[in-house]
Amino acid sequence: MLPSMGEPTQKATAERILDAAEALFAKRGYDGTSLADVTDRVGIRGPSLYNHFKNKRELYTAMLARRLDPFFELLDNLVATPPSAARSQDSLESMLRHHVAHPNLARLIQHAALAEGDQLELLIERWYRPFFERVGKLFPELTSVSDAQAADAAAVIMGFNNMILGYVTLAPLHGRLLDLDFSKERTVESYLRFLTKP
Repeated sequence: MLPSMGEPTQKATAERILDAAEALFAKRGYDGTSLADVTDRVGIRGPSLYNHFKNKRELYTAMLARRLDPFFELLDNLVATPPSAARSQDSLESMLRHHVAHPNLARLIQHAALAEGDQLELLIERWYRPFFERVGKLFPELTSVSDAQAADAAAVIMGFNNMILGYVTLAPLHGRLLDLDFSKERTVESYLRFLTKP
């Protein structure tokens, strides 16, 4: 059976809504973005948005899922390979390249972390906690380390995560200051060399 003429348009409208929501939530955060802002950017009326998303939270969740589901799939694949120095370097490179390709992801994560409200709980409960639980099952030895070892491991994870997210979120500042395009391959390669320098 052939799709009706309305189906492609509806899909295109939903994608346009998600694109607009992503740009606005990344720039202004959840609390600073209204559904009217989204509909204005897409060029549709409010009822058209409600045909696709029943409220702001559902739109926000769908927008995050579009970016975070592939990111956590990438992390799952990286964790599933045997540990080695080369794997660590590949992991860093894959994560950095994913964030460079999707710069709004880092901004969305940092907005949610700074706001600390429902957005942060959503990130933790839907994506971060399940991922860390899977890691714990894959590597049960991680749950038997001392408190000092656990604190050291947490510091390393936070440090590298901050360096990757910061690369993207601070790119406008550093780009203007240093006259660099931080999405260019040469700049990404330089940063990767810095991250993996012994």
